[in-house]
Amino acid sequence: MVPCAVMGLRADDAHALRLRNLWRASCPTACPACDAGVDPATARDDDPRCPRCEQPLLPVRVAGVWLRAAAGVVDAVVLLATAGLLNFLLLRWLDLAPLLGDARGLDAMLSMLDVDPAAVLRRCAPALAMAALYFGLFWSLTGRTLGHRMLRLRVIDAYGQPPSPWRAAVRVVGHGLGLLLGAMGWLWVAFDREKRGLHDHLARTYVVRES
Repeated sequence: MVPCAVMGLRADDAHALRLRNLWRASCPTACPACDAGVDPATARDDDPRCPRCEQPLLPVRVAGVWLRAAAGVVDAVVLLATAGLLNFLLLRWLDLAPLLGDARGLDAMLSMLDVDPAAVLRRCAPALAMAALYFGLFWSLTGRTLGHRMLRLRVIDAYGQPPSPWRAAVRVVGHGLGLLLGAMGWLWVAFDREKRGLHDHLARTYVVRES
């Protein structure tokens, strides 16, 4: 499915409320300021504006699920090589008892069913904290993680700007909630008309493709 385009107000306009989708050339959208209908063909104008309120509009293309997944894989590799390694070294330094004891092979696999999730979370807490800082800082400062930069994607708010620190924090929390819901908060990107996951809806953000 072709990633959809979104029509929002330009970044210098203070009346932006939300972005609306331009799903196909034949699908109408609406002005984020006055909710008036906007012909998707307006996106091709040199100076696109709302036909009712004359507010300037900023056409952008939102990123589809596969591009976002690819960027996520890049970020996961970066975090595994940094936060994951630091977490591993910290656990070795603390010399904690193995969660699975002396179990090996099949016994170890079966023992995983009896592991206390809280214990696993405590041991992964340093890596999770570093991951939260990684995403929160990159999103709020530039709107792009390293994965987004490689795939030419950007996280924006309804004004077309990088999300504010508190929106970035909400987005980080939303990622965690989406994972706790059996990853449905992430998978919803594949079905959402604006290609937004739970974290995007909570933080009112969008992931767009750079032109």
